[in-house]
Amino acid sequence: MSYNCLIVDDEPLAIKVIREYLIKLDSDNKIIEAGEALEAQKILKAEPIDILYLDINMPLMSGLELRSSIDQNVLTIFTTAYAEHAIKAFELAAFDYLLKPISFSRFQKSYTRAIQSITSGREEESKWHLIKEGKRMYKVPYAEIDYLQAYGDYVKVHTASKVFVMKTKFTSLADSFPSSHVRVHRSYMVRLESISYLEGNHVVISADKVPISEGFKSDLMNKL
Repeated sequence: MSYNCLIVDDEPLAIKVIREYLIKLDSDNKIIEAGEALEAQKILKAEPIDILYLDINMPLMSGLELRSSIDQNVLTIFTTAYAEHAIKAFELAAFDYLLKPISFSRFQKSYTRAIQSITSGREEESKWHLIKEGKRMYKVPYAEIDYLQAYGDYVKVHTASKVFVMKTKFTSLADSFPSSHVRVHRSYMVRLESISYLEGNHVVISADKVPISEGFKSDLMNKL
């Protein structure tokens, strides 16, 4: 998996070192460079950044000031020649603080930890789905969603405790679900772990019978 990395530093040599380190660790990463904080602000507004490598002492706006101005929770690693700013940096939720000159081994340890943190965060986000019903947004874990049912221009989302009704297209919603759920019919998708048993052309989930169509049956059987 590739990551978007933004390097912000007013010293071209410092950018070059970090860029070469990133390429050595993963050549698929997208590396974006900015020579000063104001330019970086525009970049951060224009596209998502996974890791921000940020110098502190820069003209017009310091790295600390830039980090304070950022609304999004971008993982930030400060890169600086000055140790005295460390406390302030961590008050701004810095992930790490690298002192120049940065050795490759130290950079690699920081990068590895950063990727692990990002991956862990994405996995956590992928455990649930936001369901909009009326004016409310519900955060519902995929593990609690037993099955989806097409319902005209709506989709019924069945859980053990509640049936949500979403105004959305069934196919687009089903396509966004993880491999824990499988299509069994053009109008139904079920969670594999929720299936109690198969009976004829139905799967049984709690007391509900969900139809299986011939076009989806072989895929279901393979995944079971």
